[in-house]
Amino acid sequence: MSYDVAVQWEWRNPGSVPYVFVQAPKLRPRAGASFADIPHLLFNSEAPENSALCLFDPKGSEWDATMLIADTTVPWASEWLHHYECWHLDGIWRGPNAPGPISVGEMRAIKHASAEESKIA
Repeated sequence: MSYDVAVQWEWRNPGSVPYVFVQAPKLRPRAGASFADIPHLLFNSEAPENSALCLFDPKGSEWDATMLIADTTVPWASEWLHHYECWHLDGIWRGPNAPGPISVGEMRAIKHASAEESKIA
């Protein structure tokens, strides 16, 4: 499958990082799931279909403004889309993970379970 993506980066802003948005076809959740369940998104709760891809940990020094977007961000986006396609097949994200939950839906489930556990204790 081919994708159209947009990369946005405010290169004049020293603290800025690049953001990648899938233009077409739009991202979609797995059957019976929501956008919050798509792994590794910079989740936009007001317009989930416009969420950016989470390609690196900004705190992990994986990307800085001296790096070329063509050598880093574009290949990372391609890899993300590969893992996204595989995730659609079986629900398993095989790409690299930052520590912790891999989706907003997973974070919400953990928070809900923790709240329920607190009620029992």
